[in-house]
Amino acid sequence: MSFADPIRRNPRIPLDPRFPAVPTDLDPQDPGKGRRRNRCGTMEEHRQLVRLDPEYRWRREQIEKDVQQWIAAFGEEGSRTGIIRIPVVVHVIWHTAAENISDAQIHSQIDVLNADFRRLNADAGSVPSAFAGVAADARIEFALAVRGPGCAVTTGITRTETSVTGWTRNQTGMLSAAGGGHDPWDVTRYLNVWVCNYTDGLLGKGSFPGMPNQGVRCHYRAFGSTGTLSAPYDLGRTMVHEVGHYLNLNHIWGDDGSLCTGTDNVADTPNQADEHYGTPAFPQVSCSNGPDGDMFMNYMDYTDDAGMFMFTAGQSERMDATLHTARTGLLASDGLVPSSGAVNDLWAKDTSDDDGAEPNPSGQPMWVSDDIWVRNDNNGIANQDHQNPEHGSGTTSVYVRVRNRGCSGTSSGTVRLYWAKASTGLAWPAPWDGSVTSPALMGGEIGSAAVSVSAGDDEILAFPWSPPDPADYASFGADRGHFCLLARIETGPAPDFGMTSPETGNLYANVQQNNNIVWKNITVVDEDTDGRVSAAIVANYGREATKVHVVFRAPRRERSMLDWGEVWLEPTNELRELWKASGGESQGLEEIGDGRFRIAGRKASLGPIALEPGQLGALGLRFVPTHRERLGAGIVALDVWQLQADRGEPVGGQRFVVKLRADRRGLVLDQPKVRHDGIGWIRPRSANRLGSLMGRVLGGGGRIRGTTRT
Repeated sequence: MSFADPIRRNPRIPLDPRFPAVPTDLDPQDPGKGRRRNRCGTMEEHRQLVRLDPEYRWRREQIEKDVQQWIAAFGEEGSRTGIIRIPVVVHVIWHTAAENISDAQIHSQIDVLNADFRRLNADAGSVPSAFAGVAADARIEFALAVRGPGCAVTTGITRTETSVTGWTRNQTGMLSAAGGGHDPWDVTRYLNVWVCNYTDGLLGKGSFPGMPNQGVRCHYRAFGSTGTLSAPYDLGRTMVHEVGHYLNLNHIWGDDGSLCTGTDNVADTPNQADEHYGTPAFPQVSCSNGPDGDMFMNYMDYTDDAGMFMFTAGQSERMDATLHTARTGLLASDGLVPSSGAVNDLWAKDTSDDDGAEPNPSGQPMWVSDDIWVRNDNNGIANQDHQNPEHGSGTTSVYVRVRNRGCSGTSSGTVRLYWAKASTGLAWPAPWDGSVTSPALMGGEIGSAAVSVSAGDDEILAFPWSPPDPADYASFGADRGHFCLLARIETGPAPDFGMTSPETGNLYANVQQNNNIVWKNITVVDEDTDGRVSAAIVANYGREATKVHVVFRAPRRERSMLDWGEVWLEPTNELRELWKASGGESQGLEEIGDGRFRIAGRKASLGPIALEPGQLGALGLRFVPTHRERLGAGIVALDVWQLQADRGEPVGGQRFVVKLRADRRGLVLDQPKVRHDGIGWIRPRSANRLGSLMGRVLGGGGRIRGTTRT
């Protein structure tokens, strides 16, 4: 990006571009001043590479094919249930004291990235109602790396004093020590960011996948939301825009020189003629896209920082496709795992912010691991997101990612995988060991497999599985087909199996205390004619009588179901009688007849409920959408916790997720007569089959190994 007022661009021929002149009337001490701007340097570099480098042309075309095939195969599944966290290293290249920006300024930029990519930004409500239905939570987060090259401890920030007074848009000296800057860290495992002084007013440049210089470059006065900044680029949106390019997003107007024939390959960003500057008034109509016109408030336009505040569902889908194809190395990078010296340690993540510490201090529940996922079509490497298991599929597999926190060498062990009927009251080892058979088989072992992982690396194991028949659980009511998963990595002989803390009957504590036990209890709630329905089992699998509270909470950093609609509770007769016999107490619940309750407050609970060993009851949940505004794409969620009544300690729980689909009603879709193939604009042609994608994807990220049942 660069600093100045709007200019009209010359039309550009995609494969023979006429580059805009470099601005010459900008104040290098305050790049916010000046009359002309060309805010982003990415497409300029792209076109130059296309013209001069045939290998780059080939790479970009292959990357675009992979992305389009992934979207064709998985795009209809909607938003991810989990979160992808990307490790970031910020290289500060400075010549003057002002250029040596503070840690606080750097941290403010990470905060902006997380807010904007998760749609938690304070100005998210400014999206016009015409576009609110496609505004999206991309479910991507960023954090400064804590492990650097050679397993070194790091803050994720490097500082390099340079004799170079600054760079112009086409110079790359900041990217290497030899050029006066800093060499990149492994570009497959880190997002490298260089913060430097551009003397020609450039704001920033993000690399498309396939470019020779991977990462993002940003002017030090446009980086972050506090510190040494220049209005109107002082809210951190330069980096949001450039990271969008890094994740393979194009400018939303298609860079076709106002011709209305190009495209950004995203349907829900209406075709528009050109970029926008400043803070335009809504609407701005072009390319026959009225009455609502251009989506100029999109992060991939050129407005002032205050004028951009949304990604779309289509852009989120494209970024997800890129992370599963061209940037798979980020999915399991060890950049966010503290160095553990020379000690090898096999582990798996409980929560999105888990770094392997024992115990896991995360405020997230322990049953939401993204290192276990189900896929019903044996495609769990191509798409590493969770599906509800389907009985009778024949191709259902469970995938388990095993990591090694060590710095050198290799560690080996055995992974054992178990299932149980989804419940808020699970214990260990029952019901996972198959010992509970009433009212139906409540758990069992799926399989085991040996695993060997090099330090800093990961392996993905695939376990074929035939989920139990939902008809066996008819007495539980709704969602009889949902099951819970548990994986244990055994690295030592019985009885401790290499666990840091000996296992007890308290499953929640076992998972929290040991980084080699992970647990998945997430239900993606399906559609129903009368709202969306599911169920949870409240149970006591322990050996002693107990009293429990069933507590309903909005998950941290997720939109609550209570912001989207109502949640009705429908206990079975057995559970209702147990509750009444225990005193019939509740908090934040409203009885609505027919033995049902409605969650009426943010702190809602049912109980205490006294349970004898082996007693259980089912709690039906009905999720009824009532929000009249379009909330955009993403998920809304509810956690149901079972807590010990006397100590308030968690026994277990279950997360319920409703995917909010993009609402494109009234939106003028981007449906040009040509499409962008990663290089230029071509007539549509049929995409290759998923097979070629799978072949390329299997070589990146974690490696997959098949397993058999034992």
